[in-house]
Amino acid sequence: MLKVRQLKAFHALMITGTVTDAAARMRISQPAISTLIASLERDIGFNLFMREKNRLRPTDEARYFHEAVIAAIDRLDSVERLAVDIRESHAGSLRIAALPMLALDFLPRVLAQFLNNHPQVSVVLQARSSPTVAKLIATQQFDLGFSELPFESNWVDAEILAVRCVCVLPIGHPLSNKKVISPVDLKDQPLITAPREHVRTQRLMEVFSNYGITPTIRVETPLFASMCAFVIAGGGIGIVDPITAQNFSEHGLIVLPFEPALFSEFGILFPSSKPRTLIAQKFAALARETILQYTS
Repeated sequence: MLKVRQLKAFHALMITGTVTDAAARMRISQPAISTLIASLERDIGFNLFMREKNRLRPTDEARYFHEAVIAAIDRLDSVERLAVDIRESHAGSLRIAALPMLALDFLPRVLAQFLNNHPQVSVVLQARSSPTVAKLIATQQFDLGFSELPFESNWVDAEILAVRCVCVLPIGHPLSNKKVISPVDLKDQPLITAPREHVRTQRLMEVFSNYGITPTIRVETPLFASMCAFVIAGGGIGIVDPITAQNFSEHGLIVLPFEPALFSEFGILFPSSKPRTLIAQKFAALARETILQYTS
């Protein structure tokens, strides 16, 4: 079986013309070049060089053989470059499934930054409900997922992140001059929340209950983005994640801290039954770093 090192020694000798120069090109000794050429001739069954006056002259067979060797080495170089690209996450594909909170605006912005530094990477981004995201990751249909908590799957590895929610109000609202919004401030104010059975709304109800207040829920909608849209239109006040709030702050939204602390939790998900790709790990690290900026 032919060895790559034999072919490279033959190629070096063909293009340099001398054993000395071929050895220097490959950074090995002259005897090593001679040994590789001799073993190659034994393996292929014909002579590659004739010695004339202390010089090596390629045979006709060598010239013909060299054309194929050049093509093989070029392909090998391409494979080696691809391996480097994959190792350094410059090439490959990345399939991401994410809850709409992150898929609609946040992840496209982070992905654009990632792709600028990894131009040979291709991406598929799908917005799905959190339970669906967990199933897609568990069944290995996607490399990486972003799902709201809680989720049920024994086939998923998750890193849990939490961002502190904020209060969003329409421009000109009487409460917009306050530095911090509390449940007391929101007594009798129309609120826009997730559906009442959602864990996020249940936690909000507990916070209000601790203050002896029953919140006035006017609108129930599952997405933070739609909550913000309702607020901008004057439909009420919302308690949302800071990522979505920042996205909508440019469209006529007042964003204020909310006390006591109320967190929106989600997980970065990987299939537990297969190794994590380097590209997925690098993007997850960038997304994590960007998300953590909202926790400060």
